[in-house]
Amino acid sequence: MRKMFFFLIVLLLPFFAFTQVPKSEDSLLTFLKTRPKDTLYIWAMRPYALIQIYQKADLKKADSLANAIKNLSEKINYGRGIYYHYLLKAIINQQKSEPKEMLENFKKCYDLIVQYKLNKSMQEAALNNIAVAYDDLGDRDNAMKYAMKAIELQEKANFKKLDSSPYSLVGGILKFYKKPMEALKYYQRALKVDTDKGDLKGMAINENQIGNLYDDLQKQDEALRHYKIGLKHAEEAKYLLLKTDLLSNLGRMEIHFKRYKEAEKYLKENETLCRSLDSRTALANGCVLLGNLYLYQKNYSLAEKYLKEGYDLTKEAENRAETHEAAEAISNFYAKINNFNKAYEYLIEANIARDSSYKIESDERTQEILTRYETEKKEQQIKLLDEETKIANFQRNALLIGGILVALLAIVLIVFLVNRNRWKRLEETQLLRNKIAADLHDEIGSTLSSISILSEMVAVQQKKNEFKPEIMRRVSDDAREVIDKMDDIIWTINPENDSFHNFEMRLKTYAVPLFESKDIAFKFNFPANSENLKIDMGKRRDVYLILKEAINNMVKYSQAKHAQINGSVEQKRLKIDIIDDGIGFDMQQESTRNGLKNMQKRAAKIGGELAIKSKPEAGTTVSLVIDL
Repeated sequence: MRKMFFFLIVLLLPFFAFTQVPKSEDSLLTFLKTRPKDTLYIWAMRPYALIQIYQKADLKKADSLANAIKNLSEKINYGRGIYYHYLLKAIINQQKSEPKEMLENFKKCYDLIVQYKLNKSMQEAALNNIAVAYDDLGDRDNAMKYAMKAIELQEKANFKKLDSSPYSLVGGILKFYKKPMEALKYYQRALKVDTDKGDLKGMAINENQIGNLYDDLQKQDEALRHYKIGLKHAEEAKYLLLKTDLLSNLGRMEIHFKRYKEAEKYLKENETLCRSLDSRTALANGCVLLGNLYLYQKNYSLAEKYLKEGYDLTKEAENRAETHEAAEAISNFYAKINNFNKAYEYLIEANIARDSSYKIESDERTQEILTRYETEKKEQQIKLLDEETKIANFQRNALLIGGILVALLAIVLIVFLVNRNRWKRLEETQLLRNKIAADLHDEIGSTLSSISILSEMVAVQQKKNEFKPEIMRRVSDDAREVIDKMDDIIWTINPENDSFHNFEMRLKTYAVPLFESKDIAFKFNFPANSENLKIDMGKRRDVYLILKEAINNMVKYSQAKHAQINGSVEQKRLKIDIIDDGIGFDMQQESTRNGLKNMQKRAAKIGGELAIKSKPEAGTTVSLVIDL
């Protein structure tokens, strides 16, 4: 379940005005009853509405307060008040699992900031909110885009108190793209920001996310520790919706450790809380976990009850990812009790619901259930055919034979057409296989050989009691290099990455952490219509590796303080420039490194043009031009 991130919004009111606004619910209510309806009155309504959302879970009252804020703000032309109205509306949408409406309200917040020329702190908050909304909708490209804009804005503006939310969001996207260690760095940065501010809500959110990451890394003990810390913070902050997520995670961990009583305690508490909050998304997840728990305990009636309720709730919410998980869980249940007809029915539902967020390999289990289902189905058909044979007459037999002949002719025709297309696809597939095989041999073969040789050296040293840890570190580095190269190859052959926009996001994902590690201020300038541009698969990998090598060289050797990556398209030719203000180098001096030579070879291979300009103490520019 996704969670909302919160923002510090700075108001340009006199200092004495802030000191007049109380903090507790009772004192705020008293203040609102006695205060004239001015800007300070509106300022006090906002925290009172937030209390109704997070502490009281009274969304109807919060919605009524948001509308009152808008009506009063429009009367006195108070731009910030209108902004608060849409901000509260969006937070209410998030609590009710309405991501599309949440995104629209956050976009209205940003438009109001521009219209009324409000401060950069509010602008950063709006950018981050839009990123969160896109992430809730599964649009990770736009989520990363707006989150990085928010990070860039607050770091360049040198905010005294940073907002942790965009760091957390980028961490989540990196986690999705299978980069756990890079994701952990962003999560830890977010946690430090919230800890420095004493923000219990933010600390709870980040402890939960770090727990999720360790969970994915199969480090359940560490995950459990972070979940428990997060639950403590959520309870102290009275953050009830996040508490449901942490209770679910703790229940799931206890199921993993087969501590079923502890698991049931957490999950039943979660069920009660979800029903009181009327949070259907959280309740759906909790029901599926309870169903799985009772399945492990062989309490099949309760297992079926909770699994069906979880599935129905996800269908009602039209959440395809959650529906996929719920349908697959109930399919497993029916397979466990040997009801393969039902198991296959729900497995089909799971496959329909699966989207790009889930890459689950279930072919073997599908084939097993399908085989059993087809066996039972054929046995029933044989019995039916036997009965029909006894009562059939000559005319019906003749019609049956005629139908069979027609079917056979149709099958022959279909097989012919399928085989003709199949040979064509096989030819294309063979070309792709040859390319993949060559890439694997060139990029990975030597590294694997190195790992093999180093492993043999370790074995010999252990026998001689001469073990050297640096050799194992070299094995670890080589293994990590193999993983990175495999990731590059898989990314290259995925047809979904043909668009330049996806290529841009891949390049940013690689470059940004490197720039940040060296404190290099960076800027990306790419075409606004990048989604319509396509880079052929045959060129994409070489282009990416050339730019990757250029960025790597810059970070390692340039000692730059500023870097810029520009992209432009003219007459169906793509040009990318990588510019830094580093120490440069003498172009006349012969280099002993192979990196520049390899870059030139790759450019020539794809028919591109690579130009490098540099002078000592004058920076370096690397330009690559290719035909689209």
